[in-house]
Amino acid sequence: MHTPQQTDDPGTPHVPELIGRCLRNEGGAFRQLVEEHQRYVFSLAFRVLRDEDDARDVVQETFIRVWKNLHAYDMRAKFTTWLYTITVNLTSDMLKSKTRRRRWLLAPETAESQNSAATMEEEMNIVNRDLAAKIKELAGSLPPKQQLVFVLRDLQDLTVNEVAQILSMSTNTVKTNLCYARKFIRAHMQELEGMEGRRS
Repeated sequence: MHTPQQTDDPGTPHVPELIGRCLRNEGGAFRQLVEEHQRYVFSLAFRVLRDEDDARDVVQETFIRVWKNLHAYDMRAKFTTWLYTITVNLTSDMLKSKTRRRRWLLAPETAESQNSAATMEEEMNIVNRDLAAKIKELAGSLPPKQQLVFVLRDLQDLTVNEVAQILSMSTNTVKTNLCYARKFIRAHMQELEGMEGRRS
């Protein structure tokens, strides 16, 4: 169990006041809260799921849960950390569902589909030579826990302590998963660079 951190978010000193207005059901307050934070929620969900429709679904469900549970929010805690925790839980559930669905679709009896998917992925790697895009794509191949740690720490630029709080992990567990994730991505980046070097 993590102790709540600061009372506010950098650059948004009005958040506690805005939450108070939401709790009093003042018109437009919750809409303002959503508008100020939905871009960050979408960014996180999309970087993990890499699908706009799925990311939008996560945004919608995240703010439904925020509305239902706002009365239980601890005002001493950082709002974005609480918000990201809800987002990550929903994203993680959807990621696991997508992983199970992908394994079913790529079962041994569907070898043709597997070959087609592998070919498509290889072609995407060739066409898309942008470093950031490659990293995001490789992140999608990580196990769910490593993927979430990598996205939160290296793509969303949260601190190790924030990642630990959001994922309910120890900082050592976060660092270990981050180390494995970075090692995987480095190795595959080198492999991709070698493939491109042989083609040129």
